[in-house]
Amino acid sequence: MISKTGLYVIRALSALAKLPPGAWMGTATLAQEIDAPVNYLGKLLHILARERVILSQKGLRGGVRLARPPQQISLYEALEPFENFGRWTDCLLGKPTCPDPDPCVLNKKWAPIRDRVLHFLQNTTAANLVDNGR
Repeated sequence: MISKTGLYVIRALSALAKLPPGAWMGTATLAQEIDAPVNYLGKLLHILARERVILSQKGLRGGVRLARPPQQISLYEALEPFENFGRWTDCLLGKPTCPDPDPCVLNKKWAPIRDRVLHFLQNTTAANLVDNGR
């Protein structure tokens, strides 16, 4: 349900959520820790910085860190630029609109599942990814 890119984002959030406040982690170190290709991870981090999920600082003592405390960053916020959850409300059959009063069988079955997944992503934070420091 979540792409490989999304899984890298979740792993990166988890690693960054473990950092002490104010600490930075180098991109190469982060890539090694989450087993991600460093160049690909760099592109993902650039997008997360643009979306203000993380901060990025160049230089010897630079790197990346979360832009806010991990309790304030939801998985939905971090994953949305990559997963485009907005398309989940589109008609699965490709019709321009879905008639809400009488939706098709696909929408009847998909809507409750979609809503539960979105609720989970909106209510799970980067802090929830850290389990006793592991």
